[in-house]
Amino acid sequence: MTAVRVIKLGGSLLGWPELTGCFQSWLAAEPPAANIVIVGGGPIVESLRELDRHQKLSDEATHWLAIRAMGITAALVAQQFDNARLVTSLEALQLAEPTCLQILDVEHFLRDDHGTPGALPCGWHVTSDSIAARVATILRASELVLLKSTSPSGATREAWSRSAFVDPHFPRASQTLYVRAINLRALSSSALPTAFSLQPSA
Repeated sequence: MTAVRVIKLGGSLLGWPELTGCFQSWLAAEPPAANIVIVGGGPIVESLRELDRHQKLSDEATHWLAIRAMGITAALVAQQFDNARLVTSLEALQLAEPTCLQILDVEHFLRDDHGTPGALPCGWHVTSDSIAARVATILRASELVLLKSTSPSGATREAWSRSAFVDPHFPRASQTLYVRAINLRALSSSALPTAFSLQPSA
């Protein structure tokens, strides 16, 4: 049975010129798996946060606007890799064997999942970190990998959340998952960036 790896690609990496090369170098060194990528919202979602500070929209409204923005960043990343395809539902994912890089636009999944047991709440305390964790949980992924611009502080989910490395809901959303966190930018200066890992806690 092929392993499933869910990869959260941090929005802070989207404007980095070395993203494509460093991502491909990292992935080439990983064991074979069906790779599902969730792309963070990056500057687009940060602009929504700033607008919300002034407009005071509802949690539900800003949540779904941010999800829609993630669809844009997913499409942008899918254009950067020759072997990538944009996927808009879990049913369309190819999980039986390693194939091309699959970039998931999460809106369809999250709308179907909304209101089910364990579904994510609406609000700024839920970001693409928790969204990737929810996808990984539903897919029964062998691991969730967080590719970011920094390294985490501490050795627990709660410590990562307190330091704002992940969102406040992440400790709950990821509790059944094996999680690795990698500072992808470290590949610019080191062949093997340090990986920080968390074992399932439930």
